[in-house]
Amino acid sequence: MPATRIRLTGVLAAIVVILTARLDLAFAQTSAEAFKSLDLKNPERRAKLVEGAKREGKLVFYGTLGVDASRPFLELFRKSHPYISIDHYRSNEGGIYNKVATEASAGKHSVDVIESAALTASNLIDRGLVDPYNSPESGAMRAEFVDPKRSWHGYSYLPVALGYNKRYVKESELPKNYDDLLLPTWKGRLSLDKDDGDIFRVFFDAWGEDRALQYFKRLANQQIEFRSGHTLQAQLLAAGEIAAAPWLYSHRLMMLMDNGAPVGLLFLDPVVSVPKMFMLARRAQHPYAAALFIDWALSSEAQHFVGMTIGRSPARRGQQQRYPKLGDPKTFPMTPELLGANFDRYAKLYREIFALK
Repeated sequence: MPATRIRLTGVLAAIVVILTARLDLAFAQTSAEAFKSLDLKNPERRAKLVEGAKREGKLVFYGTLGVDASRPFLELFRKSHPYISIDHYRSNEGGIYNKVATEASAGKHSVDVIESAALTASNLIDRGLVDPYNSPESGAMRAEFVDPKRSWHGYSYLPVALGYNKRYVKESELPKNYDDLLLPTWKGRLSLDKDDGDIFRVFFDAWGEDRALQYFKRLANQQIEFRSGHTLQAQLLAAGEIAAAPWLYSHRLMMLMDNGAPVGLLFLDPVVSVPKMFMLARRAQHPYAAALFIDWALSSEAQHFVGMTIGRSPARRGQQQRYPKLGDPKTFPMTPELLGANFDRYAKLYREIFALK
């Protein structure tokens, strides 16, 4: 056979290999399909996951958790699985959604595990970019923080509380319920976030449409001061620039109190909570590593880190936490399913009622 023909045959063979690989990728099984044969009750399940993760050797993680918390969290996982290297991309909610969605549109499926709050999760689920994953740890979690369809697992949650500056709010003035915030004494003394349409949305489910609508129309007459960002609100509260803010993340208030800030908090019914959740990417390139990570993140070891090291409320039942008070109230969680139902309408309504531009 002539040498030129041998070279051509080699080139054609290489092209066939490349095209076949691309076709295999295009029609590759989804993440959920990869686990169909792994029964939760099978004692060999974990061994098979470890075997697969060793072959993969990598985990790609996109999340919103701050670097100061996410780095030690991921490193703690890697210590248990040193054969897995971790690529970590951190951004805000919008940045996480845009990166996942843009890469998927381009046929690039880099991410294995996604960490976000409810609205981002809802949008990713709606676009078919998340696959259900049933973890052996699911049953140990608080039921309200696990999707019945297993599209997401809450690993921590942020109870929302009213924060107040003790120098400007007397003990006798503290509200017993949300209706008390409509009293004349609170006029011009309250602050809300401009982007609190998600928390606002929960009240329509908790109270019903009519009651919630009437309440917020009356609250709008209280000369609310609007800011952007719950962290900024908490800082202004500690500095005495605002007297009270009814929708702050309670762990942030507890941290300020630890540092000697003159702030207090109380929970008003309904206590809204903001779950932070993990999701399995639909086309994860490292599904076994992703499964091991989610299992670990819901385990007692990881949940201890969540509760004690970063001071958030762990979603696992009976778990110890740095601020036990934050685990006391029964909360009304902000879930992807709740926010996904006509959220744009409620976000617009929030801005209309409070005359926000």
